[in-house]
Amino acid sequence: MLYYAQSWEDTYLLKKITEKHPAQYNHMVGSGGDHALSLVNFGIEHINLVDTEVSQLQHIKSKIKALDHSKKEILFGMNKRNNGLLHCGKLESYLGKFTFILPFIVNTGARYSLINSDSKEARKLIISEKWESRRLNFVSSLFFSKKKINSKARHPGLSSDISKSPSDINYLENFKSVAIKYPIQENPFLDYIVHGYHKNSTLDYLKKSWTPKTNSLTLVHQDFFTYVKKLKNAIHFIHASDIMEATSSKLNDQFFLTIDEVCDPDSTFLYWEHRYEIDVPKFFQKRWTLIDMNIQDRVPFYNNYFLWKKAVNL
Repeated sequence: MLYYAQSWEDTYLLKKITEKHPAQYNHMVGSGGDHALSLVNFGIEHINLVDTEVSQLQHIKSKIKALDHSKKEILFGMNKRNNGLLHCGKLESYLGKFTFILPFIVNTGARYSLINSDSKEARKLIISEKWESRRLNFVSSLFFSKKKINSKARHPGLSSDISKSPSDINYLENFKSVAIKYPIQENPFLDYIVHGYHKNSTLDYLKKSWTPKTNSLTLVHQDFFTYVKKLKNAIHFIHASDIMEATSSKLNDQFFLTIDEVCDPDSTFLYWEHRYEIDVPKFFQKRWTLIDMNIQDRVPFYNNYFLWKKAVNL
């Protein structure tokens, strides 16, 4: 099964991180591959994409081939919902169901007003006056309940660990916050949730005709923890998405230790919290600095992201 047709990490955020904190080597969880393709398009020379799921890696290969195809827009499904490489994942299929029912909850005028508003103040007012309703709150609470998300939208491994207590997350409030902060035209993630495809926006690497160099991406079929253990010491950028939600605090502590061992000073480690709070070992907090990028994530799924940088003077 393909779980994620797209990678749901903010490429604008990733671009700013890699520009401000360049590394010798870049390592990322594979997912849908869009985040890596966008970074390569931005100028990153090489990225290792690691995933335990063969289906995810094959999906990325299909996207790379499709970029050079005369029917690229059709193959990706850029102009149509529920058909193409951007839509064939478990998560995207579930979001498609929400897209189908949204017009029955929020009328065309309200959606049109939000999409075409040109200021944060205007979008805040539109959401308050035209989107807020008991019906939307009720449907969202059912559709995006923990049980539904775990069974219908996410990889089952991300909710299998019972040693950690899940934190509360309100997807609707996250949606409103991001919708106020960023216009739909500048946010392909929100655009997709509203329309079922990128109707008013485009993923970064699909904005123009472009294909990555043959040696710009290396696809690795392996679990990320084992992969990191084998890295040689260097200045690394390690992008772990939200995979630490799938493992116990004890294993996560070991992962933090491994990252510290293979990373030279100035390395960066990035991960997201979605449904669980990740405990950071005290030794790691002493050797690494938490970096505030002062950028709100454009993806409304997560509680927060964390960027750590290894200190030079240890």
